[in-house]
Amino acid sequence: MTQTTLFGRIRFIAPDLVMLFVILLALTRIRPELILGTAFLSGLLVDLLGSSLLGLRAIVFTTVAYVALRTRERAEIGRFAVALWAGILTLIGVVLLVLIGTLFGQTSLLGANVASRLLVVPLANLLLAGLAGPLFVRLVDGDTTAFRFS
Repeated sequence: MTQTTLFGRIRFIAPDLVMLFVILLALTRIRPELILGTAFLSGLLVDLLGSSLLGLRAIVFTTVAYVALRTRERAEIGRFAVALWAGILTLIGVVLLVLIGTLFGQTSLLGANVASRLLVVPLANLLLAGLAGPLFVRLVDGDTTAFRFS
């Protein structure tokens, strides 16, 4: 699902911006309970706006946010680490979306675009996290000295 019209026009770029937002929130000083609640509500909103199974993205985004919160110290060593960490978490999220979607008849593991989605979405989020992750964290935290990226 393309989430913006900007990326809808460019077919080979397909980031999951909401999942990336949830992942990058884990790097901020926001309380973990609020991050998990935001992940669930944003996933539920995407489910309501899209044609997917109600609750599918909500549970996946919440799971990804939980894993992000538990592993965020691995991303605090620099810009490259943040990008790699966000890409891996996005891959986990996309795999969960495909697996849970297959279990409930939403998608198929053998679908035509599953392999490209498993590759392109995490790579696009990796690139965006590397470019915009530090700025996002600084803006959300409101402190330019709180989280330094090299």
